[in-house]
Amino acid sequence: MSILILSSENKELEKEIGKKIAQKLSFATLNEQFFNKIAARHRLEIKKISEAMNITPSILKLMPAKTWHYYLSCVELEVLEQLLEDRCVCWGLAAHLYVMVISHVLKVRLIGGYGSVSQSGQFSMAPDKMEKHIAQQERNREKWSMAAFNRKEADPGLYDMVINLDQIQVDEVVDTLSMTMGYSRFTAMTYSKKKMADQLLGARVKNTLLKSLTDIHVHVQDGTVVVTTSSMKREKSKKIETIKEIAGRIEGIRYLEVRWNKDIITEAATIFR
Repeated sequence: MSILILSSENKELEKEIGKKIAQKLSFATLNEQFFNKIAARHRLEIKKISEAMNITPSILKLMPAKTWHYYLSCVELEVLEQLLEDRCVCWGLAAHLYVMVISHVLKVRLIGGYGSVSQSGQFSMAPDKMEKHIAQQERNREKWSMAAFNRKEADPGLYDMVINLDQIQVDEVVDTLSMTMGYSRFTAMTYSKKKMADQLLGARVKNTLLKSLTDIHVHVQDGTVVVTTSSMKREKSKKIETIKEIAGRIEGIRYLEVRWNKDIITEAATIFR
């Protein structure tokens, strides 16, 4: 079957649409409620998972960048593991930023629609203040998405469809996406499942390495894992050996390659101390 991933700044409508589509298609849902299982499996604090998913380290002073990246990797790992099962509607877990092009995954960006939300809380403010609030919210999310995955969340190129909720009613969106999910092109095939499995393996390697290391980037294709990292030159050999030792214990890796780049900034800072 297939997978639908929703993204929107309008969380109320995103949730409503996600739930209705899941109910109509008899799909499972995957959203912020999944934080409970992630916290239990990785022994993390649920509150900090939520904070990591919304605030960058530069703002969240109590969470160092190293911890922040590890928390995000835990979410990515567990979400990808769930998505491997198919028949799922996912929202609120930033999956649109780390699930790359996979044929049986439909990624949809929802924009607008604030006028159709009940006038309570932030949605009860005056139109001019609302506009400024939304713009600031979008800037914060872009800053977060760039820091977390080096991708602009609002970039239409990340999505298969962009739907303006100011022009289309919720029930029409539900009907449209439910019908689209039934297209044969979104049926999970051996190749697309293999790509999802590769992404899951990459997430598992990254998560394992981030427990003790920093500056880790992982790419996987057909079981071949390429880990790219950086450090000062004097730490090169030790870091490469550590990565090979840790990653080498992970099942599913056919071949492991470690690529190293010189950390010029840290190197320069050390010289002037």
